[in-house]
Amino acid sequence: MKTLGRLFLTVVLAAGLTTGLFANGLNLNGTGAKSDAMGGAFIGLANDFSAAYWNPAGLAQITKASFSLYGADIIPAGTWAFAPYGIDACSTPAHYLIPGLGFFTPLGKKFVVGVYVYAPSGAGAEWDGEDLANLTGGEAFIWKSKLGIFTISPSVAYKISDKIMIGATADINYGMLTMDQPSPGIGQYSEDLKGWAASGTLGLLVKPSEKFSIGLSYKLPFTAKLKGTVTIPALEGSPYPTTDTGTREATWPMWFGGGVAFKPTNKLTITADIQYTNWKKLQTIPVSFENEAWQGLFGNGGKFDQTYDLLWTDTFQYRFGAEYLLSSSFALRAGYYIDENPGPVETQNILLPEFKYNWFTAGFGYQTAKLAIDAAIQYGAGGDITVDPGEGAMPGLHGMSMWVPSLSFTYKF
Repeated sequence: MKTLGRLFLTVVLAAGLTTGLFANGLNLNGTGAKSDAMGGAFIGLANDFSAAYWNPAGLAQITKASFSLYGADIIPAGTWAFAPYGIDACSTPAHYLIPGLGFFTPLGKKFVVGVYVYAPSGAGAEWDGEDLANLTGGEAFIWKSKLGIFTISPSVAYKISDKIMIGATADINYGMLTMDQPSPGIGQYSEDLKGWAASGTLGLLVKPSEKFSIGLSYKLPFTAKLKGTVTIPALEGSPYPTTDTGTREATWPMWFGGGVAFKPTNKLTITADIQYTNWKKLQTIPVSFENEAWQGLFGNGGKFDQTYDLLWTDTFQYRFGAEYLLSSSFALRAGYYIDENPGPVETQNILLPEFKYNWFTAGFGYQTAKLAIDAAIQYGAGGDITVDPGEGAMPGLHGMSMWVPSLSFTYKF
């Protein structure tokens, strides 16, 4: 399992137990249908509730108490082909729903406070074990992963002047992971882990003029821990218990982004972001067990070591977006971004594969004095990855694409 699952828990920690610092996999890269439609190039604009994620300084632009709802649906489609074993498989069709709920209100003319409760990640993968039986000696195992992350972000923003704003969030995160897959030498292996982690985001927004703004956003590193039940059914009848408590812990890297927004005309807004994640801090994530025998067999350095080797490198995301006002009430939006792959071919797997993605986004917005409705559609095309025999645990041709529709509602009191 060391190589088959080496990325999965890492992405859970990265994508979920942070405030959404997820790259690749089956995860969204942000929140809010307006920002989704503009390719997530939102740090320098940050002018709706999703600023709590992108750049909390932007919350200072809220002038009325408002209540917001957000929902997205991740629809992935993975493929894996490896001719020597007769494998030509597609992932089982699935939907992973992402919710969001926020309330923000001004306190006087300078402060805006509120809270955003959302799921920065909700994803997974499932494969038919019969399609992969040739890989596991003819036996059909369960190949399934699912994660859900919920984040509570109390937020505050302060308008130093009409041109300078600052903001911050305190992020309280709860992650849930279930994962089932075969592990060499021990058969079916299952983890059901849960955990809490705390982090935060700092933001700055500067508007030198009505036509131009600059934003900076920084997400703090932190230590995340997931703990729960690990099950190995093949231990039935052996001197060892079939279940034990497992714990995985990692110090999570920082994320930093900068963005600009430019209005060449009153109707057109153009945005661009560069976002950086220090993934290199995550090279391995070992596991520890409460049972001494389990620790000796499956813990770090054991015969069936379940440590996840990552070998990740730092990555950038390059994002671009645009909004065009057809009228004072209706806007069209579009965007594009490049999402680099932090993992090498040695760590490629099918439960949560890593690709370099090209994302294409579009959407629209409608607003009145009290109501705003935003819709978006995102399409992520992952470049095919070929893993040669001997390079990794899962050689062959790996592919991935996904659709992500999303919708937001905001009501202003």
